[in-house]
Amino acid sequence: MTTWPHEVGVVAFNRFIHVNGNDPVLFPVVRESEEKLVSEVGSLYSAKYGLYTSGGTESNILAILAAIRNTSSRVVVSPSTVHKSIDKACILMNCKLVKIFTHPLKPVDKGILEEKVREYKPSIIVITAGTTETGVVDPVEEIAEIAEKHGVYLHVDAAYGGLLIPFLRRHGLINVDLRIGNGVSSISVDMHKNGASPIPSSLLFFQDRDLLNYVCFDMDYMPSGKSCGLLGTRPGGAVIAAYYTWRAIGLRGYEENALRMMNYAKYLFEELSKIPGVEVYPYTLPIIVFKSLKYGDSLFNILWSRGLYLYKAPSLKALRVVIMPHHSRLHIDGLLKTLRELHSG
Repeated sequence: MTTWPHEVGVVAFNRFIHVNGNDPVLFPVVRESEEKLVSEVGSLYSAKYGLYTSGGTESNILAILAAIRNTSSRVVVSPSTVHKSIDKACILMNCKLVKIFTHPLKPVDKGILEEKVREYKPSIIVITAGTTETGVVDPVEEIAEIAEKHGVYLHVDAAYGGLLIPFLRRHGLINVDLRIGNGVSSISVDMHKNGASPIPSSLLFFQDRDLLNYVCFDMDYMPSGKSCGLLGTRPGGAVIAAYYTWRAIGLRGYEENALRMMNYAKYLFEELSKIPGVEVYPYTLPIIVFKSLKYGDSLFNILWSRGLYLYKAPSLKALRVVIMPHHSRLHIDGLLKTLRELHSG
């Protein structure tokens, strides 16, 4: 789920590779870049408050930290399809994680989720807008209503889907309103995925400044007097690179990327469906999951030996193709050619 970074981002990253992102007094360009990045990207989600993080894992950990610092509960409720960083966060902060079994091809059942909220009175609900394995999007608006009704913090992990959904929604390709407020307390969006920024780069948006302050800490030995996020030293080059990548691609560029990726997903899905012995699963975002009835699990090693580096979808005993901004029709046709040859006899 990473992509080849935009050339402008690479230049900016290298130019500011020496910069500590947690020292905005010495390096004011970091503060300026982060503030502009949060403001401009945040406008997609009606978000005014947020910060740069090193990735979706740090963003998810910080969201849970903000929630438990705002309440006495240390219970997290989520679908079983959430990212493994939620498990990490609960281990680190000694939280009880209540997972609702959810089929990997389906969103979480909102009725069961509300039952668990009533039973466990959690500090936070975590859902996903684009699961790692299959790209499924949980019902954000419906669960936001539940969170608001019960006074529970809701975090939406949109690491993969965050820079796709707002644009796909404009074209009627998905019906998800991914915005802060009305029950949604925070949203995480990875810039080094569909944002095409150099690694590491993610953003975490909060509903208000108070929640943001929960993930900032006094650092009296630093000129700024505080540090936000988990890292003591943050890669300033990555912060600046993310902003200049965002500006270089622009809203129209990100919209074109999202539409192109969905077109590739549709093409791949349709062509895989025509190959005898290949079973392909429905998709929501441009992640196509399929399995070979002929080769089973061995297809993974066969493809890797041929330079086709697909990842596994273990809960379905299948493989997944995560379409990213750098992919072209040539990449997809190369995979299809190999799969057709393997299943021709």
